[in-house]
Amino acid sequence: MKQVLQNYLEHICGADFVEANALLSEKTNFKIGGPAKFFVRVMSKAILLKLVSALKFIEEDFFIIGGGYNILASDNGYDGVVIKCEFAEILDNGPFVYADAGASLGDVVNFAMEKNLSGLEWAIGIPGTVGGAVFMNAGAYGGEVKDVLVCADILIDGQVVNMNATQLNLSYRTSVFQKKHDWIIIGAYFYLRCGDGAKIKKKQDELFKKRLASQPYYENSAGSTFRRPRPDFYVGTTIQELGLSGYTVGGAQVSTKHAGFIVNNGSATARDVKKLIAHIKRRVYQSHGVRLKPEVILIGT
Repeated sequence: MKQVLQNYLEHICGADFVEANALLSEKTNFKIGGPAKFFVRVMSKAILLKLVSALKFIEEDFFIIGGGYNILASDNGYDGVVIKCEFAEILDNGPFVYADAGASLGDVVNFAMEKNLSGLEWAIGIPGTVGGAVFMNAGAYGGEVKDVLVCADILIDGQVVNMNATQLNLSYRTSVFQKKHDWIIIGAYFYLRCGDGAKIKKKQDELFKKRLASQPYYENSAGSTFRRPRPDFYVGTTIQELGLSGYTVGGAQVSTKHAGFIVNNGSATARDVKKLIAHIKRRVYQSHGVRLKPEVILIGT
């Protein structure tokens, strides 16, 4: 049956874009995770529509990722098809910028700068794709996706539907997509402001320098581990004050640069990370009565 599925996937996507038993440790920034049954790179929206329809028809589990930056994959892998969207067109029409879900958020930020469009400076250095940014309502330094998103193209029940941003329930690190698991982001439309390219570049450089100084940017992690439970509760500071900076479980460590991040020291397993997350949650609850919720997305069991 697995060979039949592989033939099916290759027929839709092309043999060069289908990989059997792909280690998710090689597909995610955390560098953790066992094999997926299949890993498929999708190069166009048309192929994605065909692929999703086919997988639903044969009742095969699938999971869609962007850049793989906010993901913790199970040590057991994923018994299904992991789909990576790699279509990445970026277009502008005056102050409006359209970007495919697979486009790098960094590429969109730089595209806007080159077009003298302001409003995405805060996103400089945020890894991942446009689809992932909309899914999480990504944000930093006082800005977030919902501030500039106008609407999005979404695949729902085999049809591409354009929905206004107000319909997507965007709030702090959340969106409607985190509950509507069968809604798939295809592309996004942003409204930016006309500005001065040199000033935009200067602001981006300042924020990127700040990010590098305060976060383990070049280490293997899944970004911020926890959501902020309320605006005045700084998770990284709290974890640091509890003396947990550098605390390790196996190969997983609380970053010494920013305690809100867990990093893989090279040998971490998903089990290590989950144990460390549980330990941090327990300590924070014991000391502050606050229950932390992970921001990291889990694949597999």
